Amino acid sequence: MLTRRRFLQLLAGLPLAFPALAAAGRRLVGVRHSVTRDRNRVVFEFNGRLRPDQYNYSVIDNPPRFYVDIKGAEIARIGRQAFHKNGVVRHLRTHVGKELRLVLDLRKMAPVEVNKWPTTDGRRDRIVVDFKMRPPAAPAAEPAAKPKKPPPPQGAKQAKKTWIIAIDPGHGGKDPGAVGRKKTREKDVVLSISRKLHALLKAEPGITPHLTRNRDVYLRLHERTRLARRRHADLFISVHADAAQRKSARGSSVYMVSHRGASSAHASWLADRENAADLKGGVDLADRNPTVQETMLDMSQKATEEYSMHAGRSMLKSMRQVGKLHSSRVERAAFAVLKAPDIPSILVETGFISNAQEEKLLRSAAHQRKVALALRNGIRDYLRKVPDYS
Repeated sequence: MLTRRRFLQLLAGLPLAFPALAAAGRRLVGVRHSVTRDRNRVVFEFNGRLRPDQYNYSVIDNPPRFYVDIKGAEIARIGRQAFHKNGVVRHLRTHVGKELRLVLDLRKMAPVEVNKWPTTDGRRDRIVVDFKMRPPAAPAAEPAAKPKKPPPPQGAKQAKKTWIIAIDPGHGGKDPGAVGRKKTREKDVVLSISRKLHALLKAEPGITPHLTRNRDVYLRLHERTRLARRRHADLFISVHADAAQRKSARGSSVYMVSHRGASSAHASWLADRENAADLKGGVDLADRNPTVQETMLDMSQKATEEYSMHAGRSMLKSMRQVGKLHSSRVERAAFAVLKAPDIPSILVETGFISNAQEEKLLRSAAHQRKVALALRNGIRDYLRKVPDYS
């Protein structure tokens, strides 16, 4: 079983795992697979781009198998693949000639969906193959005279992915965050929204949510990411209510981390304001453990940023249903709370508490629930689309 850190190294640091292959074009450099209650997913990772005319696929019966052909492609050392016994896929075969043929031998025929998943930097592609898992049919009632079937042996459980979501209500305690004209405090609004989101996610099968704080308490920024890492979070979402010097500013925004600079003047100003929260605790924002900074792998960061971008886009799509967007793109800024190198992380500004109309909405329990529902739907969309990476 790969750890998340090791996987991210493999995902984004392929030149590190296969140093001789960095300059190649179309080359299969990785295979991942997972089984959940709904699907058996196989992901083929390439170190270059694939045009639609460069690959084709089909499913064949007798015996059941799936194949995909990639023109002019080669294969790297991907290692022996051990597929889960409860899945549709039995094993993988490869044939290299003018085309690279990847054959998945199947235990049975199953509906299949194939998608190409590009990286956000536009440099690599993955072919994501999803076999739909049909739930077993309910057994017919047997006559009372017949003995019952023995229960299945212990340990014969079907593998199922449980997504862990870290919800981070911004500010808290001695740090009220932004304060509106009606004295509405950001820390109270976002805690209420986060609690509602937590309850919604708790009712979702396959999702385990955790709050970084569930009361009015001050947490330093690095403590929030540390709590998420301790929970082995698959996604970190920090919930805020925006403020601006221009009182007419309104609408929701989604941010991801930038290690090079902000994508707009407002993003830079906002990051400075949010990062200053740590100064209220009397400490410097810089990580006092330089070893941690030195060992954060650049390739791991790139992979995490890629997933953060996908999460941000899903969240924007969902937040658009609640009301106006302040920005229609995922903004980038150097938020300290988003700098975990191994957890996809986004920050959602649910509205401008500095705007009189939006302050009134943010105080409303009904509107808070609408926002929480939109956040849940955005998380749903991201988890449904993103290739498994745990």
